[in-house]
Amino acid sequence: MDAQQRLLVERSEEAISDGLDLYRWCFANIEKLPRHRLDLGRRYELANTAEGFFGECAMGGRKESVMGARQDVEFGRIEGRDAAARLREYVLRDLLETGHWTYPDGKPGGFAMSRLVCRPAAGDARVFAPAERAGAVDWRELGPKYRWVLLRVDLHDFIMPMGPFEKKLEEAACVVAHPDFIRVLEKPAPGCDLEVTVGYPFIRFAPIPNFFGFGPGKFHMAIKSFSFFLEPGGNVRARMYFAAAPRCGKVFDFGPSIPDPVYGGADLLGKLGLIDAGKFHDKTDLGMLAQHCRVHQAFMEGAAKIFKARMAG
Repeated sequence: MDAQQRLLVERSEEAISDGLDLYRWCFANIEKLPRHRLDLGRRYELANTAEGFFGECAMGGRKESVMGARQDVEFGRIEGRDAAARLREYVLRDLLETGHWTYPDGKPGGFAMSRLVCRPAAGDARVFAPAERAGAVDWRELGPKYRWVLLRVDLHDFIMPMGPFEKKLEEAACVVAHPDFIRVLEKPAPGCDLEVTVGYPFIRFAPIPNFFGFGPGKFHMAIKSFSFFLEPGGNVRARMYFAAAPRCGKVFDFGPSIPDPVYGGADLLGKLGLIDAGKFHDKTDLGMLAQHCRVHQAFMEGAAKIFKARMAG
């Protein structure tokens, strides 16, 4: 194991502890917080809503500011028998494993997953051999086979609006699959037969270097969850949570000696009484959350087509 791989192991272990604090805080608090409607700037096939929020979370004995988003998506239906068992298998085995595709123009879409390092249920952390790396992880193997698995996620739909144009960027993140980020609840609420949730924390490592001050590989701590709810009759709704702590401190990162031109400039103008720097910060952070939601709505659009083909009949 080389120095970079040892760093990935160290940061994976760190992310699990703080990530669980943030993950549990999300499920306990998001529904109570004021939320701001996010404009994703385009139309989608699946009915959806996206909202941003701000808050504070205790992590590792300290308080951190939080910014995040909640997305709700009408995902699809399960036709036929054994709907609960089939949804459970889809979320735990197939969601991230099959969540990639090729668009009609030949460009890739969705999330391409690969396995980097893991800590087996027994033994020391190890690097996956090249022949083992392709694909995600079967979440049912977390616990019995693995304590955790570090995954690289290549984000094929990271498309940034830039004025009247859009730019597709090559972006990737590293996330940790761990059994404590799984929730399977039977009849969790009236009108819901089953909830199946998987989630993960991000680690502070950018597989593809970028100039952003906030985003893949630049979060101090962030988590993502995917929850699927089975209603009587077979309808399936999805809800995604994203949260990052602390809130964005830099829009762009050009090195430690160069101030962020966006928030640095806003703070200066705020001190001069020319703008309200706090409102500017909130509006900019909500714009970043909208970008996150666009990437994940695109993922859900493609995943829903794969789900529909698998669940028909």
